[in-house]
Amino acid sequence: MAKCVQINSKDLEINSHCAVCGVSANSKCAACTLVVYCSKKHQKAHWKQHKNECVSYELQIDSILGRHLIAKRTINPTDIIIQEEPLVIGPKFPTSEPICIKCLQNLKRSKSTVESLCEKCLWPICGTGCISSINPNIHEDECNVLEKGAERIAKNNDYMYDALTPLKCLLLQFTNKNKWNRLMELESHMKYRGLESEIYEEINSVYNYLRNNYLSGGEFEVSSDLIHKICGILDVNSLDVQVAGLELTGIYPTVSKLEHNCLPNTGISFDIYGRIYVYAARKIVKGEHINTMYTNALWGTRERRAHLLSTKYFKCKCKRCSDATELGTNLSTIVCNVKDFCKGNLTPIHPLDDSSKWECDRCPTTVSSDKIDAILTELNYVVDKALQNPSINSLENALSKLEKRVHSNHYLCFNVKHTLIQMYGHSMGYKHSMLTDDLLKRKSELCRDMFFVLNIIDPLYTRLNIYTSVVLYELHLVLLETAVRMTDNKAESKGMRDEAKVLLSKALDILKNEPEGSPGFKLLQAYKPSSTTF
Repeated sequence: MAKCVQINSKDLEINSHCAVCGVSANSKCAACTLVVYCSKKHQKAHWKQHKNECVSYELQIDSILGRHLIAKRTINPTDIIIQEEPLVIGPKFPTSEPICIKCLQNLKRSKSTVESLCEKCLWPICGTGCISSINPNIHEDECNVLEKGAERIAKNNDYMYDALTPLKCLLLQFTNKNKWNRLMELESHMKYRGLESEIYEEINSVYNYLRNNYLSGGEFEVSSDLIHKICGILDVNSLDVQVAGLELTGIYPTVSKLEHNCLPNTGISFDIYGRIYVYAARKIVKGEHINTMYTNALWGTRERRAHLLSTKYFKCKCKRCSDATELGTNLSTIVCNVKDFCKGNLTPIHPLDDSSKWECDRCPTTVSSDKIDAILTELNYVVDKALQNPSINSLENALSKLEKRVHSNHYLCFNVKHTLIQMYGHSMGYKHSMLTDDLLKRKSELCRDMFFVLNIIDPLYTRLNIYTSVVLYELHLVLLETAVRMTDNKAESKGMRDEAKVLLSKALDILKNEPEGSPGFKLLQAYKPSSTTF
C-alpha cells in the first residue's frame, strides 16, 4: 500500500463517560473505540448490549475482490473503524538504504550520531546508546540470528538491508506463533511470482543471502518457497509507516483486507508505537465498501494502474480510473499536436484498456498507447532534469516545454509547479516584496490551478494533505503581499487579507493532527507563527 496520512489518535476520541454508570472514564473498547468504561467489570457487564454494534464492518469474499470489508452500520466521519498492532514492523522493504538496526533510523540522513556496530551481530548502528522508540527490544530476535557469521559480514561490509524485514517475518514462527499464523493467512499471489517473473530473481537474492549467511543448518533452515511467499506477502500487503521520523514497513492483519480505491473513504494514522488506526474520512453508509488507496494519488491513471497491476496484481476500475479526464482534472491529458495547429485534448477512448487509442476532442486524430508512453518517457526526462538543480528559470522553461505537449494540469506539470510556487517568494532575488505584480499574479494562478486539482483527487485531504497545505500557505502569502500594495483600494485589500486568513487557517487545520517528528508536523510548526499576523 501506499504511504499513509498520519494523525494523532488521541484527537479521534469520541466518548469520555462510562457506558454503564456515566462517570468520567478513559478506558475505550479496543475493538471500536465508540464507548468507554470506568472498569473491566462494567465493560464485561455491557458486552451483551454492545457486541452487536462494536465492530462496524464485516468481512466478505467474492471471486473478483477476494477478501474485503463492508460497513455493517453507518460509520460517521472520524469514527475509528480498525485499530490494531502490526504483525511485523521493520525497515522499508525493499530498500538498499543503510539503517541503524537498533533504532531503525536512516544512517545516511542522521547527522547527529556517530555510526558504530552492534556489539553482538556487528551490523551498523547509529550509536552505543540508541534504542527504538517503537519497541526497545525490536532488534533482539534477529540479533541472535545475525550473530552467526557476524565477523565475516562486517569484514566484507556485506549488509543486505532488503533481507531484514523478511527475516523479522520468518522469526515469528519461533517467537509468536499466533502472529505467524495470521501472517501466513495473507495473500502472496505466488502464481504471479514464479521462475519466469521479473520479481523472482530479486527475491532469490534475498533468499540466497539469508541461506548462505544465517539460515543454513539447525532450526533456522528454511526453503526458498517460504522466503518467496514471505516477500510476496510483504509486497502485496505491507504499508509504508512513518512514525517518529522513521520510514518503515508494517503488516497489519485486518487493514491488509481493505480494498483499493483511487478516491478512498478512509484515512490512516499511526501512533508512536506503530499501532494503526483506520478512520472514516467521510460518512460511510451501511453496505458500502470500506477502502483505502494503495498507490500515489498524484500519478496519472496509466501510472497508477500499472503500479497496481505489477505490485498488487489487479486492474483498478474505480470512478477516477474509469473517467478519461480523471474527473475533469485532465491530470493525464496530452495535447494534440497534429500539424501544430489543433491543440485539442487527447484522452483514452477506453480508459480501462491499457492498449486503447487516444482520441482528440477537436479533430479526428487518434494516437496509439505506445506513442503516449513514448511522449511521457521523453517528458519525464525534462522534469527530472529541471528538478535536479532547480531554479525559477529552469522550472519555467521546463513548464513551457511541458505545456506544449500535455495539459497544464498534467501530473508532470504539477510536479514542476509545486516546486515553483515554493521558489517564488523565497529564492534569492525573488522574495515576495521583490516580485513584480505580474509574477505575484503568476504565482497566484499556479496555486489556484493546483488547488483545483487537489480538491478533486483528494477532497477529504487524507492522501495529499501536505501538498495541499503548502499550496494554501503559499497562496495566502501572495494575497498578503498583494493586499499591502493596494493602498488605493482599502476594501479590496481587506478582502484579500480576509481570504488569506481563511487559507492559512485551512492549511493549519489540514496539518493539525500530524504526529510529532513527521514532515507535516515540522511544516505545521513553521506555519503557525504566520497566524499571529492577523
